Amino acid sequence: MGEWADSPGSRAGLVRERVKAATSVSFSPDGRFLAVGETGYKPRVLIFSATRDAPPDTPLTSMSEHTFGVQCVTFSPDSQYLASLGTVNDGFLYIWRVNGRTGCASLYASNKCTSTVKQMAWMGTSVITVGTRHVKIWRVDDHESSTALRSADAIQGLGTPAHKALPGRNCLLGPLLESTFTSVTAVSFTKAVVCSDMGDVCLLDDSDAIPRFVKVAEAGFRVTAANLSNDFLHVAGHGGAWKMFSLAQLLAPRVSSPSPTPTSSGSSQSPPQAYREMYVVAMAPLNDLLVTLDSQHGIQVLKSPQSDDESSPQEVIQQLPAHKDAVLGVKSLSLPNYFKASFYTWSAGGIVLFWSLDGTCSGRVTIPMEQSTYDDDVANELKTVQAMSDENHVTVVSGDKYGVLRVLDGSTGQTDFVIKAHANEITDVAVHHNHDTTLIVSAGRDRTVQVFRQTADTWDLVQTLDEHVGAVTGLLFVKNATRLLSCSSDRTVVVREAVSRDVEGTHFTAFLIVRTITLKSTPIVMAPSQHDDILLVSTIDRHVHTYDMSSGRAIASFKVSDSEGGDAVVMSALLQMPSRGSSVLAGVSSTDKSIRLYSEDGCLLSRDWGHTEGVTDIALVLSDTEADGKPATRHLVTVAADGTIFIWDTSAKRSRSTELSRVTDALLDSTITEVAATNGPPLRKVLSQSELARLLRPTDGNVASPATPTETHSPRLRKKASRLSVAQTSKLDLSSMASRRRSIISPSPASVEPANRRATRHRTPSPTPSNSRNIKQSSAHRPAYDTHRAKSTGNVNGSSEFGSLGASTEQVCRTLRAYRKKLSTSSDSLTPEATRELERELGLAAKTIGEKMAKSKGIDEAVMARLLEQFSGKLAGMLDEKIEGIVKREVRRSGEGFGISAGEAKDVDAGASQT
Repeated sequence: MGEWADSPGSRAGLVRERVKAATSVSFSPDGRFLAVGETGYKPRVLIFSATRDAPPDTPLTSMSEHTFGVQCVTFSPDSQYLASLGTVNDGFLYIWRVNGRTGCASLYASNKCTSTVKQMAWMGTSVITVGTRHVKIWRVDDHESSTALRSADAIQGLGTPAHKALPGRNCLLGPLLESTFTSVTAVSFTKAVVCSDMGDVCLLDDSDAIPRFVKVAEAGFRVTAANLSNDFLHVAGHGGAWKMFSLAQLLAPRVSSPSPTPTSSGSSQSPPQAYREMYVVAMAPLNDLLVTLDSQHGIQVLKSPQSDDESSPQEVIQQLPAHKDAVLGVKSLSLPNYFKASFYTWSAGGIVLFWSLDGTCSGRVTIPMEQSTYDDDVANELKTVQAMSDENHVTVVSGDKYGVLRVLDGSTGQTDFVIKAHANEITDVAVHHNHDTTLIVSAGRDRTVQVFRQTADTWDLVQTLDEHVGAVTGLLFVKNATRLLSCSSDRTVVVREAVSRDVEGTHFTAFLIVRTITLKSTPIVMAPSQHDDILLVSTIDRHVHTYDMSSGRAIASFKVSDSEGGDAVVMSALLQMPSRGSSVLAGVSSTDKSIRLYSEDGCLLSRDWGHTEGVTDIALVLSDTEADGKPATRHLVTVAADGTIFIWDTSAKRSRSTELSRVTDALLDSTITEVAATNGPPLRKVLSQSELARLLRPTDGNVASPATPTETHSPRLRKKASRLSVAQTSKLDLSSMASRRRSIISPSPASVEPANRRATRHRTPSPTPSNSRNIKQSSAHRPAYDTHRAKSTGNVNGSSEFGSLGASTEQVCRTLRAYRKKLSTSSDSLTPEATRELERELGLAAKTIGEKMAKSKGIDEAVMARLLEQFSGKLAGMLDEKIEGIVKREVRRSGEGFGISAGEAKDVDAGASQT
């Protein structure tokens, strides 16, 4: 992590790099610590405290020795060591010594491990790694070395043991040389069971000087996971195949190495065809239970056998609900409903799950996915879902990749209506239902929008809308379905109004286009606002725009970025959270897998991460009002392609150290350790040249300026006049020099500068030739050029050539006109420092102009007075009003923060008004 701080754009790099997926986890046997390994470049190994009172998202230790991903982490049986293995590209195995009291870790030993490793496990004080043609024993510690190190630590206090090379020894595989070993399970202090992808069950014995590796059983299928529970070795493989081996039989001494006939359960038979692709990825014992995780993200809790009776299949106590696929969307449901659910999610395989806010799955609907009969066609997938539900009935409307629109009865599973609505993928579906009308609108990549209406028990196509010239990506009903909006990849949003007529006794409804909003870039998603006629649009150029639907005019826009200097992101899903005051925009980004909260003006309020792959959707869920009268709480639900569902509580207050992203800014060292004050670096605070200049700058009156001055302007560099400048040289003004000298000796509120220097202060210097003689020679050969310049001169003060006082005056006038227009139209607020600086400069300019005009003979005094009144009076008065309002607001705010009474606040306000 130290390298990130040194690289350009380190702040942005930290934001991106710290959002990493966890590839492996391990609990310490004593239950005190949890180790997590990350993926990607420069991954970390984090150690968290597992105690109840510890912050759940603040790591105790962060190690960044690995370079390319952490494949496995595991604690030793005595919880004193932690082994971390990198990926093949990383090629290192590290052993960390963990302080059992503080959780701090230090590097104890390491070595290269370039083989393809499938699993790693501790066997006593040794680490076993297995993989492709690889079984190796790494001897971490022995009794003598550990005793010496513990005594050295006792002498040195907080000192860390010396880093040493980790010795390792390969096992002789014999006839299994070409095998790939997928799992290893320690069964004693010196023995472990190793399984291969060909079904071989082998015993590794390290009790002698030379380790022995022999085959003791045959599983009969490709083994993917194995673990020990209640003196039985459970072996699982492809297609849900399962076997159990008695540990006593595996460890029984044998003369030769023939494979004994293992006792297997009935579940070892070939599974059905539908489940052949599923296999167990990992398993672990939990008291008398066994927990398994399969390749389809399914989690099962099995009952571990208590006797030698292995004839019965494994008993599934609980199967945790999961989509077992990427979750493509989430929508909220209003209570009460048929499933008593708060929201529902769906996946590409056609599974729709209904959930309550406590994470309980209360319902499941399976939508049939018709597949193409041609082998070359891509597989069909569920793309979008809309559900309508009351207490007695639920209707699910779905659209798939083949363009089929389906209306299904969720309570019975029957399909009520199915039709090929689009030529290809359906991108969105909108549903409106009231007491007399039900409308379904679908959008597709074939650039059309289809409107269906329910009549009796059938659905009729009412209208086909084809105004777009690109794929239609979003639909939205607003104003009780009297207005239909659609956005497209052609960078337009089409607004349509519903028109109803009774034709020959039949009620006919159509949507007529009334407005087309043209965008600068392709829209990603639309969202309604809590205000009428306001539309929120997220575009691919990483902006969120606000439009007035009645006029099509753009109201506001902001870039989806952050205050830390990171890259802007694209909002893939967006919604507005209603509130009494200013509303909050919530959205998710697949760019950095984050969930974000923004204010209406684009200020980032909060940001967090949790998903490991692209976030696909977000929904706002309101909890039902409780019986004791507590108000309903608001929750945000996000789903992602990693198959996870996150429920975020928006009312929860953050603790001081809850956001891991902020904590990692302080974890710039490879390890967080508690060190004594004498061992730490000395404190330093070196003032920069600009800070020193502020301290030496004269202030108004005799009052000392604060450490960070706000009422004085920055020191200005004096520009040295060039002898070769084409501008006219100003005459020496003795009065200005005298006044300036007096201001240096005795500081005054405003120092007087020469008028020509003040007018040309912000002017870009004109290019100056290297030799003035060249100028005279070139002008002598070009008389027409000089004549033209002579004719064009004569404006303000008789000269308007570049760099003259007249040209500078014209430039200042244009700038003031533009600034006055900006003040009247802009909604931005001015800071007190900026307004005071501007007022001071205007006052100095007005004073100098008066002195200049008084010295001029051809200007009337009435013109001078009127100019001064218009120039200084109006602008200074307007700025005074703004300053007074800002000062009162700041005084009132600071008074509330420091407990100032109302009377004192009024006195301070009165003093501010006088000022």
